[in-house]
Amino acid sequence: MRVPDLEELLEVISLACLGDTTTRAQVDPEALDDPLGLIGNAVNVLLDDLEYRQREREDALRRVAGMEAKQEFLAYLSHDMQTPMAVLLGAVTVLRSSQSAEDVEATLPLMEQAIERLQRFVRQFLDLARLEADRGLVLEVAPMDLEASVKRVVDLFADDGPIAVTSAPQLPPVAADPLRVEQILTNLVANAFKYARMAPRIELDAGATPGTVELRVVDDGPGMAPDELARVFGKFERGGVASGAGLGLFISRALAEAHGGSLSATSRPGQGAAFVLCLPEAPRP
Repeated sequence: MRVPDLEELLEVISLACLGDTTTRAQVDPEALDDPLGLIGNAVNVLLDDLEYRQREREDALRRVAGMEAKQEFLAYLSHDMQTPMAVLLGAVTVLRSSQSAEDVEATLPLMEQAIERLQRFVRQFLDLARLEADRGLVLEVAPMDLEASVKRVVDLFADDGPIAVTSAPQLPPVAADPLRVEQILTNLVANAFKYARMAPRIELDAGATPGTVELRVVDDGPGMAPDELARVFGKFERGGVASGAGLGLFISRALAEAHGGSLSATSRPGQGAAFVLCLPEAPRP
């Protein structure tokens, strides 16, 4: 059973960080019980995904108006991809110097988080490709507990700062895809921290009206003028000097509408912004 050594994994990830997504780790697909085999397979799957999505991104970029917009978009795209790849590279470097069970146990979660971040990034571009082709977004709708998803998203941003969460008592379940709801909330909370002050005050409120459950994500950032607010859900739209590919809010609104819900925003200059996600209440049995 072929399992790559640390040197080989380091080489593959280093090449990926430099933009080469064609080189793969030589590993048996069934070598999942060995930590290095598991990592090698995970890296290969990720690179397969990235190579495929890169072709889709190139097709999407052909439809972006103007060479300047394309160059700026690619610059942000490269930055966003390099961060989790650098985490993977650092983790493999640690394993290269030490193969103790303690180091492996401590490093694997970091690699898993980096891979999950890249998977979320790839999912955004898969959604973009489907929207560009008018194929519709893929959802797996079922009754779900919003509070559980809110908690997972809050935990995801634990290192970024506090999030004040309030929820109406006995919040009804919604008819939604749990992974897609968390994707929307992750985009909204990430956007809130991006524009928040140095000591951010982020609020996430959940409430219900007849037939609908509402989630509000509020930040204390600089706010938006009316013309900015009108464009905030546009494709490749970034406010102010913020970084990013400019797809999060565009895809989030499309996902909300695919659920039969909505995503809206209110803001005034100097008074932060509030994004309101509305989802349909699940039918009662």
